[in-house]
Amino acid sequence: MKRTDGRRRWATGVAVAAVLASALTGPAVLAGPAAADDTAPAVATPEARAAQKAADGGEPVEVLSRRTETSQVFANPDGTFTEDRYAVAQWTRKDGKLVDIDTRLSRAADGSVRPRATTVGLEFGSGGGDTLATIRRDGRAMTFKWPAPLPRPLIEDDTATYPEVLPGVDLKLRADASGFAQLLVVKTPEAATDPALRTLAYRVRGDGVSVDADEHGNLSAVDPAGQTLFTAPTPRMWDSSSSAGAAVTARSAAEPAGPPPPASEFEPAHGARQSAMPVKLDGESLELTPDQDLLTGEGTRYPVFIDPYVDGSRYSWTIAYKKYPNSSFFNGAGWGGSGSKTTEARSGYENETNGLARSYFRMNTKNLWSTDKQVVKSTFRIKNTWSWSCTKKPVNLWRTAVIGASTTWNNRPTRREKMDAVTDAKGWGSGCPAGNLAFDVTKGAKDAASSKWNTITLELSAGSETDVYGWKKFDAKSAAMSTQYNTPPSAPTGLDTSPSTKNDTACNVSPFGRIGNTDVYLNAKVTDKDGGTVKARFNLWATGHHPNDDPKGKILVDQTVSVTSGTVARLKVPKATLIAGVGTANGNFSWKAQALDATASSDWTPTKGAAGCRFVFDPDRPSTPPTVVSKQFPDGSDGVPTTTGHVRTEGTFTLGSGGVKDVAQYRYWTDTDKTKRTLTPATTSASVTVKLTPTLAGGHHFYAESIDQAGNVSDPADYLFYVFGPERPDQPGDINGDGNPDLWAVDKDGLLHRFYGAGDGTASDGTATASNSTWKNVRITHRGDWTNDGYEDLIALRHDADTNSDRLWIHPNNGYGFACTACTEEAGGVRQELTLYDEANDHWQGADQILAIGDVDGPLDTDGDGEPDAPGHPDLLVKQGDLLWLYYGTDDNRLDLDREPVLIGDDNWANMDLFAPGDTDGDGHVDLGARDRTTGALYIYRGTGEDGDGLADQSQRVQAGSSFTTAANPLITSPGDADHSGFFDLWYTRVSGGAATLIGYRDPATDHKAKVEMKQDFTGYTTIS
Repeated sequence: MKRTDGRRRWATGVAVAAVLASALTGPAVLAGPAAADDTAPAVATPEARAAQKAADGGEPVEVLSRRTETSQVFANPDGTFTEDRYAVAQWTRKDGKLVDIDTRLSRAADGSVRPRATTVGLEFGSGGGDTLATIRRDGRAMTFKWPAPLPRPLIEDDTATYPEVLPGVDLKLRADASGFAQLLVVKTPEAATDPALRTLAYRVRGDGVSVDADEHGNLSAVDPAGQTLFTAPTPRMWDSSSSAGAAVTARSAAEPAGPPPPASEFEPAHGARQSAMPVKLDGESLELTPDQDLLTGEGTRYPVFIDPYVDGSRYSWTIAYKKYPNSSFFNGAGWGGSGSKTTEARSGYENETNGLARSYFRMNTKNLWSTDKQVVKSTFRIKNTWSWSCTKKPVNLWRTAVIGASTTWNNRPTRREKMDAVTDAKGWGSGCPAGNLAFDVTKGAKDAASSKWNTITLELSAGSETDVYGWKKFDAKSAAMSTQYNTPPSAPTGLDTSPSTKNDTACNVSPFGRIGNTDVYLNAKVTDKDGGTVKARFNLWATGHHPNDDPKGKILVDQTVSVTSGTVARLKVPKATLIAGVGTANGNFSWKAQALDATASSDWTPTKGAAGCRFVFDPDRPSTPPTVVSKQFPDGSDGVPTTTGHVRTEGTFTLGSGGVKDVAQYRYWTDTDKTKRTLTPATTSASVTVKLTPTLAGGHHFYAESIDQAGNVSDPADYLFYVFGPERPDQPGDINGDGNPDLWAVDKDGLLHRFYGAGDGTASDGTATASNSTWKNVRITHRGDWTNDGYEDLIALRHDADTNSDRLWIHPNNGYGFACTACTEEAGGVRQELTLYDEANDHWQGADQILAIGDVDGPLDTDGDGEPDAPGHPDLLVKQGDLLWLYYGTDDNRLDLDREPVLIGDDNWANMDLFAPGDTDGDGHVDLGARDRTTGALYIYRGTGEDGDGLADQSQRVQAGSSFTTAANPLITSPGDADHSGFFDLWYTRVSGGAATLIGYRDPATDHKAKVEMKQDFTGYTTIS
């Protein structure tokens, strides 16, 4: 089959004062690196809009699209940005919104008791049965059952009380942001003698997780990939004793009052008698053995509180407590007893219970190195809620090794370096009310950025761990790392002059263009990833006479121009300036450009130390470039016009003589197609027209020169114009913008082909290849726009022999289904790698299938005003044997930016071929299709939530077909709704007589199952998508 020339950009016909049918396919909008002029004109980004508001108003403005469950980003008036990263979640996703965490309980329609908004799914039993509580995360669950039917609970705020589960014993459950606390409240000495309290027998059941206990009684629930989803610390119990100090309430006393009373019964009072309980886990049987001396002892004060806490947090802080050296208090769970959870961190020593504590916080630092940010300063702040007195004592902040659920006093992380110390005291009384302490962690943030650390762990500890006046409590929810940063602008690209002196190699390599007697414009595109206004600095000198090369040399031009990020800066150099310096180097001039923002600058282009761009100025030669005018795509030399044409819109470009009286011919070419084409006007010096249809957004250059009857060639005109992206994004599956789902396929020779859907279930013949690269042994998929240009892109999993690893790539679509690998291929952009911050999240090594499933979680309203602030992104499934992973797409091509990949399936997926049918039941959630390779059965797994719920749940699947065995139908995929019937369709290959044919199978979920046989020969094809 004939291979197309990926560099061919134009359909070449010639006309005089008439129409040239041409196709200009310009550069795509890219999220990653791009070659010169390969990004679209900068539509004001959320960061740029916030920066402008901050500059205008003089106060920081939040970038709402960047808000996550644990972070906020603010634009500052000086052009920098500040990111606040919290140690624990401040918000949670719910129904497409980011909402405040709300642990208040209410009864659901099925009678179960649930909190309003938490980071994990929680359900408390409605009574009448033995189910106590279920906690859910990532489609997996852990359920606790009571040994007998439970009474109907009483609900108050975040707590459900099940009265008299045993005589004189209440059972209480309290919802938390990431888990739940359970308490058995033994109210009287008589109740304490109940034989049922000698051993408490629960049942604990894991759904998709394996539950285990260590030698200290800490429980963990682990998924089949070895990830810990739920933890429960060592169970403990305590009575209602308290120290005298804890009861002191006179806040004006000269001497310290000691520790405060507990915030609720879920936390023991200081001075309470406490004891850890042995744990026995045997299958689903969980037995706790209360300390009978504490439960029924002579000095016991009632009520007595016993039982466990369960946590499913993705975030991390913890306390190391010397009094219980082997107990974990991960995310505050189990403090004072396993049925409790604290949100207060501790540091220092207090003599009421002889407790010595240090607290640790794992802070996310991914954003600091993802775009080469320059850290200005960074502060760790946390609210000091209680001090032993108002006497100021030092608190140290250390950077340490990592923490985890196994962190205890006897398993503390190693200290790396001291970050800062603050001497203060807050929270004891009106003389020193509760308030924030701030620690300088700038060095830690800079180290994280330069070393590309995903997290740093910080330890709070008292300056003296024997002085009770140094004991403090902190609000763990307030712990935040606030980092001010700036992203330097990128080095300028697309350097050229007007008239143009661009050649086919580089601007500082011969042959050097010549310019006649005219003013010269220096042009360069400047981009800042923070958006907003960027300055372009231009230097021009006589070649060989830069001050670095010639002690007597001088810079002839050193000026800056301010433009919008992503557009071309243009500086006029008057011909008088050039004439004055023409004799220094025989008319040879060199120049460079640099980008600057408010606080930082880029490298020079060409880079520092390299020769500058160069041209030759000849004042004795006329400069008469042709004129170029387009109504549809107006001149963009002074910035992006307010109105210009969209991609796939035809535009007329009129070339005029520019004052030359005897123009015999015109030549034209573009930045994306350097083939020079010649036009002959109807009469000498008459105008000619060219019709172009740009297919990709961005800045484009149309070059033209005239040739007079003596063969003299004018200076080239450089007509800069901008093209806006599509008025609306292409539909999922559509690779050429005609509204129909299309097909990419790899043949036996490793060639990639494009088949355009016809809208009736069939597709075109696919004669034209879709890439100049080889696609042998490459897995492909497509559904969604990964490069923010409005076009469907191709995702490929390729084995890299150099690194001996499998790597994921985005191949940008040029608007007509050409999957670009490099800018020389139809200038559609550079392929971009999909990567990860954490290598542990790489599950595509050895993967047997990838599937672009669509947008699972959708756009996000972060401020609750009903309008999306963060756009949705296409998501990806990776099938690695029996394990099926869901990756959430991001705008920085790292698939674990804010959300870790989720293991949504682990049973028999190795025997399944996956396809993406879209939303088959109209519930607003994408669904998953699968073909059982052995039986040939087709299934649809109904998506039910924004976390991938239902996509791999057999209880949510329905059978949609049968007899699609791999022997009869080797390849299968779904284009979605290929015939616009309202139902999903299939495309598959059918083998007959050794040959394979592409078949369209319409509406398999209905009784319309009409097959559409296409005539294409698919014999030997290895992949369709």
